[in-house]
Amino acid sequence: MRGKWVKFASALLCASLLLGALSAEAKGKKSKAKDKPAAAQPAPAPAAPAPVPAPAAAPTAATTAQQVADGIQKFYDTQPGFQAAFTQVVTKKGLATGLKREGMAWLKRGDPAKQQQGKMRWDYPTEEIFYFCNGETLWSYERRERLAVKVPVKNSQVYQATQYLVGQGNLSKDFQLELVTSPMADTFALRLTPKTSTVMRSLTLMVDKATFAVKASQLVDPIGDATDLVWRDIKYIGADDKVFEWQPPAGVTIKELGRTGQ
Repeated sequence: MRGKWVKFASALLCASLLLGALSAEAKGKKSKAKDKPAAAQPAPAPAAPAPVPAPAAAPTAATTAQQVADGIQKFYDTQPGFQAAFTQVVTKKGLATGLKREGMAWLKRGDPAKQQQGKMRWDYPTEEIFYFCNGETLWSYERRERLAVKVPVKNSQVYQATQYLVGQGNLSKDFQLELVTSPMADTFALRLTPKTSTVMRSLTLMVDKATFAVKASQLVDPIGDATDLVWRDIKYIGADDKVFEWQPPAGVTIKELGRTGQ
């Protein structure tokens, strides 16, 4: 069953975030809040492969972009969930080297027929940074800084860039499709350019030729900064809903973000 993508009206990844910059930007403005206490449990992050270099445009004769998009859609529409380790590298203009992070991600398929959104969680154990999304709200939590940032999923690039993993997307409807040269062996590289978006320039998926499972991705934001993700140790299983639920512990500084670009 095909889901229906949330529109890209405003800003997984809070653009230069794809899981990191959101918390950093929030440090400047703090407000105290008293909420129910809860604890985030980090997961181990094993060693990871190198990040994926940017793909170069090139035609592919054997398979069409539409066929690859259909293959991705069909594959993820049959998966209950997704659990994997990842390497993330954020490359910004003006920086000689990219910001590299490793962690674990849990994603659970939603049910579009019941208007249920997909859920996700991202853990960065070595940095004690966590992202929780219950389908409606995305929380970013930095335990060491005692800082929690709250964002509606409709404004989060974390969610927008990974909806296809949780059965919420229709690639053909919301993107221009283009096959480009893949930097990974035995994969197609499908570049997705949003038809209507102010928060994402493109998202390129490196897709296994045999299964159409996504092995890596590269998100480019409007100013040209890029976020690469490489997946490994993937398991296609559904996690308990409690994995995605979280509330800030008492005394943690909370900031709510909702403007475009976050």
